[in-house]
This record gives sequence, C-alpha cells and structure tokens, in this order.
Amino acid sequence: MWESTDKSLQDAFQDLNALMSKAKEMVMLAEKMRQKLLSGSSSQADATNDEMGSKEEMQDWLLSVGIVSPVTKESAGALYHQELSRQLADFVKIPLERAGGIMNMIDIYCLFNRARGTELISPDDLLRACSLWEKFNVPVMLKKFESGVMVIQSKSHSDEEVFSRIRSLVQKPDAMQSGVSATDAARTLGIAPAMAKEHLLAAESKGFLCRDVSPDGFRFYINIFEDIDPNDAYLVKEYGVYDAWIRSAIASR
Repeated sequence: MWESTDKSLQDAFQDLNALMSKAKEMVMLAEKMRQKLLSGSSSQADATNDEMGSKEEMQDWLLSVGIVSPVTKESAGALYHQELSRQLADFVKIPLERAGGIMNMIDIYCLFNRARGTELISPDDLLRACSLWEKFNVPVMLKKFESGVMVIQSKSHSDEEVFSRIRSLVQKPDAMQSGVSATDAARTLGIAPAMAKEHLLAAESKGFLCRDVSPDGFRFYINIFEDIDPNDAYLVKEYGVYDAWIRSAIASR
C-alpha cells in the first residue's frame, strides 16, 4: 500500500512540475505581450491582437495571468518599497487606461495582489509604495480627496481637464434645469460613479458647482451666485451663466 501511495505521489508531482513549467512559459509570454501593449501598437502586435481577439479581451487575459517576477522583501532587501513602487507603477497602467484614468485604492490593491499570486502585500506596503511615486518619474500619482478617499490616477487625468468637462456638462440646458448626478458625470468622464461623485464634490469646493440634496440623492448645478450682484439681486444680466440659466428656465415652461 505504501509503494502504491508513493508511486501515486511521484506521478502527481511529475504532473505538477510539468504544469508549473508550462505556467512559467505562459507568464513569460504574457509579460512580453503586456510590454507590447504598453509600448504602443506595432505591425507585429496588431497581428497578434487579431489572433487573440480584441485589445480589451487581451488585457483581461494578461491581468489574470499575473506578474512574472513579483518584488519581495527577500529579493529586494532594503530597496523593497522602492522596487515595489516601480513595479506597481508599471502594473497599473493598463487598469487605469480601462477605468478612465482613475481607480480607488481598494480596487488596485485587489488587482495587484491577484497578479502577485502567493506573494501578497499588505495595505501599508501598497500605501508606502504609492507614496514614493513623487520621487520617481512615473506617469501615475496618488491623490487624496477632501473626503479622505484615496485614489490612483494617471497624471494625464488632471483636475483642470476634469473640471472643464464637468463645467461643460452642467451648462447643458437639461442640466441647467434638473442638475446632474454622479451617474451622469460618470458617463461623461468614463469613470466609476463613486469616483465621479468625488470629482463633483471637489468642483463644489472650488466654487464651480452647487449641491441639492433630496431623497433621490445628490444633484449638482452650475453655480450662478457668482453672477448675481449683491447690491441688486434682481438685476438680470444678459450674459454669463445666470443669463443662460434664466433662458433655460423660461424655455422649460
């Protein structure tokens, strides 16, 4: 019985070794394909994309395969958080691209640990790694909203650009009448509603928007108080946001 058990174990470990060998080859192939996606499309990359399907499906496949050589404390030593920071900055490029340029820390934490397999990191390690981005020339950054929510965003996803798009959204005739919700802003910005709400609150703190709270939730409107003369509150100007709001209200009657 012992001989039979030993033989079964040997066969099982041989199969496991073969599987691990093939898995390593697949991970190496995935890393090569990922680098091609990050470096831009080429004729060879385009041909490969055609064979494997759409670019979005390919990114899903790459994220599920994982990281080839995850940085560990044993391999990096005193430089652990610096090396982890660089690897994380490289990893988040594709998820951020798909999420509209911004993701919350929880989602990044889950995706990164999933890709690392058994070499999991702690939330503190993730936060320290993100905090080091200020010292490196990387295209991503860590941001903390006034509400305390922490996100990772692309540097190209600037607040000025976001505020400009929000301002254009809330000045549309329909938005002048009924305002916009976080879901409306999420569709415009191409990000998650929770992240869109943080941007709307940030725009409110800058004085661009005003908030209305009802049983239906938050609605945000363009701030017309800046166009009102406190010395003559009943003066209707024939220009500016206030005039646009008046015309929109009249047209809705």
